[in-house]
Amino acid sequence: PGSAEPAVAEPGSAEAVAEPEPAAAEGEFTAAAEAAGASVPAGTPQDAPEAADAPVEPLPDPGPAEGEPPGPAAEQFPSHSEHPLASYVLHVNGADRPVTDVWIGESLLYVLRERLGLAGAKDGCSQGECGACSVQVDGRLVASCLVPAATAAGSEVRTVEGLATDGRPSDVQRALAECGAVQCGFCVPGLAMTVHDLLEGNHSPTDQETRQAISGNLCRCSGYRGVLDAVREVVAEREAAEAAGAAEDGGHDAAHQDPARIPHQAGPHGTTGSGSVNGSGSGRASA
Repeated sequence: PGSAEPAVAEPGSAEAVAEPEPAAAEGEFTAAAEAAGASVPAGTPQDAPEAADAPVEPLPDPGPAEGEPPGPAAEQFPSHSEHPLASYVLHVNGADRPVTDVWIGESLLYVLRERLGLAGAKDGCSQGECGACSVQVDGRLVASCLVPAATAAGSEVRTVEGLATDGRPSDVQRALAECGAVQCGFCVPGLAMTVHDLLEGNHSPTDQETRQAISGNLCRCSGYRGVLDAVREVVAEREAAEAAGAAEDGGHDAAHQDPARIPHQAGPHGTTGSGSVNGSGSGRASA
């Protein structure tokens, strides 16, 4: 009470808020500007249709830069492969196996498995640490994952498939299976190659020498006890067979027998320290 309420304009009255008038048409705006003597900006809507109808001229070709040879880009920069190819022959397990048009940097392990179908060697670490890819190159135990296959051309390569004779497992392979050294099967091809290499140069190794030889072969299943038992079993079988053969020959002089080959194996006689051939403790050479 006593306060005046604001008056509300009635609809249609003069005091009502006038609605804004619609904007002038585009033509009227231009005509008004010309009548007032003002210049019409170039970007007005009136000019837009004319600009759209005008032909678009292509940009001039700048031509070859200074020092750049003329001609299309394909001719200036011919395509080339970043991975050079090579062809060579590997002598694997007594047979020549040609390898054609492959990347020159492929490892011996990759070529054996993927190119030649010899899947006995396994790819466990690709760093020469696990021993699962062990093979012999010219009688030397190597980690095939670290050896460029092209460098093995002309060499004698032996894989675990080459240990068998006429489809029958070698005495090393048979002893490993009989003594429980084979579990999941992933590590045992490399162990078989290591034991074979050991016994080629050391016909009667001690347990300590066997442990040194297999120190570069990682196995999470067998616990290595079966490997030691297998080595002892093979040694005993070979000694018995040698004694039987000597008895049949009437005591052939041992001096006329071929000397044993000195193996390349892990141990204090390694060539590059840390008790291994390559100094990494893996017990095998890398090339």
